[in-house]
Amino acid sequence: MRPDHALQNETRLRFLTPRAEPPEGLSMVAVDLTAFFAVVERIGRDEALLLLVVRALRQRTGLLALKVHDLAWMLRVSNRRVIRWLDRLTRERLVVYHVEDFWGVDTVIVEIAEQDVDAHPFAPRVRVDLPSHWFVQVLPRIGRTTFTVYLFFHWSEHGSNAIAIDRLVAMARLRGRWHARVHVARLRRAALLKPDPRDRLMLVLSDPSPPTRLARIRLRFRAVPLLRWWLGQIGVLLLALVLVALALLLTLRFLPPRS
Repeated sequence: MRPDHALQNETRLRFLTPRAEPPEGLSMVAVDLTAFFAVVERIGRDEALLLLVVRALRQRTGLLALKVHDLAWMLRVSNRRVIRWLDRLTRERLVVYHVEDFWGVDTVIVEIAEQDVDAHPFAPRVRVDLPSHWFVQVLPRIGRTTFTVYLFFHWSEHGSNAIAIDRLVAMARLRGRWHARVHVARLRRAALLKPDPRDRLMLVLSDPSPPTRLARIRLRFRAVPLLRWWLGQIGVLLLALVLVALALLLTLRFLPPRS
């Protein structure tokens, strides 16, 4: 190391220029919930939610490339299921994607088409700004269907629409009233729906609370690539060891005694 840095050939000059202070605030994604539920009705709940997650992560990461695993662990599915849903969105002309080799890594280049509400031409347009961190902190914890039900309550609140359980079943493509009640109960346990202080029989929306330390650890583990495969292999190995131990015990039990 030379004491005089100006004598080094690798020394560079870096000129600072005045720049505006970056704005403060949360990263938000603008969502037309009416169009979202139109896609749910037209294609499916999971495919519509995948499209929404892609938009939210694009807002968070900017020009950085997304891994398929980033989508898979948040939606609690395999990479193959994500590609299958992307293919379905492509056939419906809502997404265009192409796989390219980017510095030796397969990269999925995704383009999102503009959405419309042709399925509900007379439905009120409900546009809301959702914090993008909901899709990385809340969605993986409560699951896809419960998160869709949560979005339905936002659609009802911002659109001044009356909440009816039959309407929830139809718009979220649930299997019945009992299915809707199960996910409403999950939202209540997660404190995303709370009783109205003025009327205990009514439920009001609540913003998600920050994840606890244990919840953050769980999210980190879920984001580890191949974690499900490793756990599956460990489970198979443990099962094989148990079967071998049982076979040895049975063999020793039925062996004839030595004379």
